[in-house]
Amino acid sequence: KNGAIEPFVLNGAQCYLHDCLEQQRQRIGRVRAIILKGRQQGCSTYVEGRFYWKVTHQKGAQAFILTHLDEASKTIYQIAKRFHDHCPAPVKPHTGLSNSRELVFDRLDSGYRIGTAKSPGIGRSNTLQFFHGSEVAYWSNADEHMAGILQAVPDAPGTEIILESTASGPDGLFRDLCAEALAGRSDYQFIFIPWFWQREYRKPVTPSFILTADESDIGQNHTLDLEQLCWRRQKIAELGSLSAFRREYPATPDEAFMADM
Repeated sequence: KNGAIEPFVLNGAQCYLHDCLEQQRQRIGRVRAIILKGRQQGCSTYVEGRFYWKVTHQKGAQAFILTHLDEASKTIYQIAKRFHDHCPAPVKPHTGLSNSRELVFDRLDSGYRIGTAKSPGIGRSNTLQFFHGSEVAYWSNADEHMAGILQAVPDAPGTEIILESTASGPDGLFRDLCAEALAGRSDYQFIFIPWFWQREYRKPVTPSFILTADESDIGQNHTLDLEQLCWRRQKIAELGSLSAFRREYPATPDEAFMADM
């Protein structure tokens, strides 16, 4: 986050996510997961690292990442490109093609592609082993993508579909997918990552900081310290409302999908 290139060491949220996915992979032989999380918790970075490792360590493996905006596609591509640029030489695959949308490892017949959900039918004709849907709650043409590109991933051992997003309100496809997974009515495991798992989400407490009754209850319910509650108060002020905070930084799944207050 500070802009420097450093070894990829998983944070707490990423460790939890990794454990959930690996347990499912070992249990059923493939990964089908839907992740509800807050902002800037490292989920996309983890998934890009996971998929980069997989497509560079086997032949004929294709990964596709679908984002909600062109700018998000560029950001995701830069994450993948950074992994590739700094991959140690003994395991770095030969690159046949590299542009803003695609990395092709020609000698492995493997590849890594990125697209934007505003384009109907994108990725529909591919055969994929790994699919990452980023910010699914904000996809344009969401129903079409669910009926199309996800069918490009065969129901086969070793394949992975990972859908993740912050919430966008009490309705919509992503909310429905989460509800189905929570109820055990789909093949997807539901993974929730609350904001307070991030160690950096805290602010120094000033002598004038006094908890409200609501903050005191939240602190007790989630075992939050004063620095976390101080960060929460400042972030609510930045975002302009409690409902916006709950949507962007939920403490529970129910909070994430609350209607605006």
